Amino acid sequence: MRLAAAIVFAGVLTAAAPGLAQQAVETDVAAFQRLRAEGVAAANADDLETAAARLAEADGRIPNHPGLMLMRARVAAGSGQPAEALALAQRYADTGLSMNLGGDPALAGLSDQPGFAALEATVEANRAPVGADRLTPLAAIPGGGLVESVAWDEARGRWLVATIRDRTIVALDDAGAVSPFLAPEAEIGGVLGLAMDAPAGVLWAATAPLPPAVHGRAADAPPLASALLKIDASSGRVLARYPAPGADQMLGDVTLAPDGTVYVAGGDLFQLKPGSEALEVLLPAGQMRSPQGMAVTPDGAALIAADYSSGLWRVERASGVAARLEAPANASLIGIDGLISDGRFVYALQNGTAPQRVLRLTLDAGWRRIEAVEVLAANLPAIDEPTTGMIHDGDLVFVSRSQWSEFDGAGAPRSPTPEPALISRLRLN
Repeated sequence: MRLAAAIVFAGVLTAAAPGLAQQAVETDVAAFQRLRAEGVAAANADDLETAAARLAEADGRIPNHPGLMLMRARVAAGSGQPAEALALAQRYADTGLSMNLGGDPALAGLSDQPGFAALEATVEANRAPVGADRLTPLAAIPGGGLVESVAWDEARGRWLVATIRDRTIVALDDAGAVSPFLAPEAEIGGVLGLAMDAPAGVLWAATAPLPPAVHGRAADAPPLASALLKIDASSGRVLARYPAPGADQMLGDVTLAPDGTVYVAGGDLFQLKPGSEALEVLLPAGQMRSPQGMAVTPDGAALIAADYSSGLWRVERASGVAARLEAPANASLIGIDGLISDGRFVYALQNGTAPQRVLRLTLDAGWRRIEAVEVLAANLPAIDEPTTGMIHDGDLVFVSRSQWSEFDGAGAPRSPTPEPALISRLRLN
């Protein structure tokens, strides 16, 4: 059996575009994709020496990518380098991630090697529940609406909850009762990010025709487009619609700056300045592959933005200049979806790893480097594809079970009776 049969990568492998390597400036994300693709191709051809070299180069561009670390360990094992394979697998485990070690053909074969018992112990420790004493349910939302975001409407004392499959926003009171909020509109797709501008009485929401939102729609139904919506927080009526500039843009997470500028993540990072009539590009697609949650720095000068495939970035609001944040050597910040700040820390909701986790990140005084990463919650039944959240009364309120795992890649429900979506409260003090 060729080694490639044992190399499993959890994610989409995207080949580099023709001529990408010849560009004068190649971003870390583009280089990572190219080098990883070259490494996998070499492994498929049983050229393990080239595979190891290319994957090591990719690791240097974006460190501690979970799938890449395991690929490197498997290639080392297949090359007859057990010590190197164990060191790479241990590095993976030292980031706090877990894996099915016994079910991995390449790594399980190292069980007679010195250091394997220590690796097993680390992996087992990473499966332990964290944060059960501080995580409590706030509300369970039955049905299969696929909940993405939550916002607090202080003026009316209610939660506003965005759903993708149901293509709407609902209101939730303290007793857990759900009532309609968003005025029906035929062109609204799945609703994703929310940001409340309480002084203006406005709720900002991103909508996009994601697969769960369009699955099962009639062929002659009105087309759904991606847009940023300005919604009256009292009535739920759409006041204005700001379309995504490109037909293929899918707007997602939304955040609000103190000066009223709205930021929206799509393929690009967009901004809508007060008084503007259209979305403008702050950071073009390329440096980040899949921008997600954003948080404004305490001084208001920049955004801290999560890229699902490469970690956290600082993006200057005035210029759009972006730089990836350095992080501790044992930190893996791939697969972060939601990003929330209370002005002291940044809280990250990580759903692209095993386990899925809630992290607290401590940044340096200038918010240009991550100095510490702490796991606040992991390996808990209530955490299943966590997405976005907010700070409320000093605690983190977030969508802890979004229902994304209840839908397949085409947007079809996997079960007629899915587990209810869950909004939870995590005590931070």
